Amino acid sequence: MTHDAIRTEALRILEILISMPFEECFPLRKEFDVLPSRPGLYAVKHKEEGILYIGKALNVRNRFMGGHKALYYAYLDRLDPDDVRIAVVTLTYNQRLRALDLEALMLQVAKPRYNSRIRQSQD
Repeated sequence: MTHDAIRTEALRILEILISMPFEECFPLRKEFDVLPSRPGLYAVKHKEEGILYIGKALNVRNRFMGGHKALYYAYLDRLDPDDVRIAVVTLTYNQRLRALDLEALMLQVAKPRYNSRIRQSQD
């Protein structure tokens, strides 16, 4: 797959995550049992602010059940949990092989505020 093809796919997935209506995103739950247990690219979205964080996971449900810094930052920012949801695009096998590249390109374009905050705190 060429770089242009990967970029096109990343932009397509990003557009899906951005345009997904808030009501169709997964609400926050204690057990995260509503999230798919499949590989995916996901966005933590705020009802008004849009995408706060973009990530990838081999199992989206497990990624959140183990804790997630984006939700911690939303808590610190005193965001109402009812105004935060998770949008997910499950990945095909071929997309999964390119997930790191897809995520990197999506981050370059979207620049979600929690991704940069988390990166700085890990340095």
